[in-house]
Amino acid sequence: MPLALRNSQSSTYARGNLEDRLMQAHQRIETAFLDGGASLVAAMELVTGLVGTLDRVTGALDGETTTAAIAGLHRTVAELARLPDIMAERQLSFDEIADLCAASRRHVDDMHETFRYLKVFAITVKITGAGLDEFADFADEIRDRIHSGASEIERFATELKSMQGELSTARSFSSSVLGDFRVAIPEIAANLTGNATRLIAQHAAMAKRAGEVRAVAANVQTKIAAALSALQIGDITRQRIEHVQASFTHLDAFLEGDGRHLGSAERDGIAACVLHLAHAQLEETLLDFRKKCASVFTTISSFTADASRILDLRSELAGFRDAPDEDILKVIARDIRHACDLAARVEGRNRDATALVASVVDAVQTLITAIEMIRSIKVDIHYMALNSNLRCSRLGDAGRSVNVVSGELRTFAGRLEEPADNVVAGMRRIETSAASLSSGSGSEIANIAMPLDIALRSISAVSTQMDENLDAFNEQGDAVFGKIASAIGALDFESSLGTVLEACVEMAGRFAEDLGAPMPSAAAASLSQTIYRTYTMAQERDIHLSIFPTDALDTAPAAATPVTAMSDDDLFEDALF
Repeated sequence: MPLALRNSQSSTYARGNLEDRLMQAHQRIETAFLDGGASLVAAMELVTGLVGTLDRVTGALDGETTTAAIAGLHRTVAELARLPDIMAERQLSFDEIADLCAASRRHVDDMHETFRYLKVFAITVKITGAGLDEFADFADEIRDRIHSGASEIERFATELKSMQGELSTARSFSSSVLGDFRVAIPEIAANLTGNATRLIAQHAAMAKRAGEVRAVAANVQTKIAAALSALQIGDITRQRIEHVQASFTHLDAFLEGDGRHLGSAERDGIAACVLHLAHAQLEETLLDFRKKCASVFTTISSFTADASRILDLRSELAGFRDAPDEDILKVIARDIRHACDLAARVEGRNRDATALVASVVDAVQTLITAIEMIRSIKVDIHYMALNSNLRCSRLGDAGRSVNVVSGELRTFAGRLEEPADNVVAGMRRIETSAASLSSGSGSEIANIAMPLDIALRSISAVSTQMDENLDAFNEQGDAVFGKIASAIGALDFESSLGTVLEACVEMAGRFAEDLGAPMPSAAAASLSQTIYRTYTMAQERDIHLSIFPTDALDTAPAAATPVTAMSDDDLFEDALF
C-alpha cells in the first residue's frame, strides 16, 4: 500500500473491500459464463441430434425402403387379385376330373353288367355242354376267365370309388377356398390399394411436419450460435476487471518506485486519478454488460416459444401413429397378415391336394393296367368262344346249343371293348388334368405366400424404423425443452451478476469520492503509459484519456480490423472455436 493511502485507515479498508469485490466478481463471471456456455453447447448438441433424427424420419418417409414397400404392396395386390381366377381354374380342373371319374364309373357299370351276363352264359355253357365231354374243360375255362374278369372289374370299381372320394374332398376344399377368396381377397386387395395411397399422402404430411420442425430447429441453432457469440461479453467483462485490478497494481508499483519522492498532495492526486479511472471503467463495463446480457436473455427467452412449437409439431407427428387406424403401416401389416394366414391355409391344403394329385396319377396308371387286363380277358373269352363255335360246327346238331351260347359269349365279350376304350380315354384325360394341377395353378398357389412375406417384412421394417425414430424424436424433444428451460435460468446473467458488478461500481465511486478530485500530474506519465498499454478495447482508451493527460502517451490507434457481416454459420463457428 503506497504511503499516500496509508494515512487513512478507512481508505485502506475501502481499497481492500473493493479489491475483494472485484476478485469475487471476476470469479463469479468466469464460472457463470463457463456454465452458461456449456449449457448452450449442450442445447446445441441436443438440437443437432434432433435434426439428425428428423433426417432419419424423412429418410424413412422418402427413402428407398418406403418406395420398395409401396412397390411391393402393388405387386402383392396384383398377386392377390389373381388368386380367385387361379382357384377358379383349379376348381374347373377338379370338376373336370370328377366328371371324368363319374363318366368312367358309368362305363365300369356297363362292363360290370356285361360280366354279369357273361357269368350267366358261362353257366349255360356248362349246362348245355354237360353231355359233351370235350366241352367240359371249355366250360370250366370260360367260367374261370369270366369270373377273373368280373373280379378285376370289381377291383377297378373299388379303386375308382376311392379316387372319387378323395377327389370329392379336394373339390369341396377347393370350392370352399374359392368362396373365401372371392370374399376376402378383393377386400384385402382394395384395402391394400387404398392404404398404399393413404400411406403416400400420410408420409407427405409427416414429411411436411418434419420439415417445419427442422426449420424451427435451424432457427434455434442460429439463436444459440448468436447467444454463444454474445457470451464474449463475459470474457470482455473479466478482462476489463483485470485491467482495473492491474491499474491498482501499477499505482502501487509507481508510488513505491518512480513516485516515492513526490509530495503527499501530488501522490494523493495521482491515486485519485487511478480510482476515478477505475470507477469510470467499471461503470462503462456495467453498462455494456447489462446491454449485452439483456440481448442474450431476450434471445434465450425466445427459445421457449421455439421449444413449445417443436413439442406441438412432435405431438402432430405422434398423432399419425397413435390415433386408431392412423398408423397406416400397421394397418397395412395387419391386412397382409390376414392374407398371409389365408395363404398359409391354402398352401397347407394345397400340399394335401398335390399329394392327392400324385395319388390320382398313380391310381390312373393302376386302373389303366387293370383295364388292359380286362381287355386281355375279353380277348381270351372271344377266342375261346370262337374256338367253341368251330368245334360245335363239326358236331352238327349235337353241338348246336353250345354253338348258340358261344356266339352269345362272343357278342357280349365284344361289348366290353367300347366301355374299356372309353375308360382308358377318360383315365388319360384325368392324367392330363392332374398333371396341369401340379404344374400350373398348383405351382402358383404353392408360392402365393412368398410375395406376401416379402411385402410384410418390407412394411414391418419401415414401421419399426419409423417407430424407433419417432420414439427417439419424442425423447430428444423432451430433452431439448428441458435443456432450454435450464439454459434460460443459467443465462440470466443480469439477475445473477448485475448486482455484483453494480456493487463494485458503487464501492469504487465512494472510494474515488473520498479521495477527492483527480489531479493528473506530469510526473505520472510513466504510470499512465503503463496502464494505457494494458487496454484491449477502444472504450477503455477513451475513458483513460478523459482522466489522464495525453502528453507522453502513445495514443496511435491500433490498426483497424475490417468489419464484415457474419453469417449464422460464421457466428456459430466463432462462438465454438
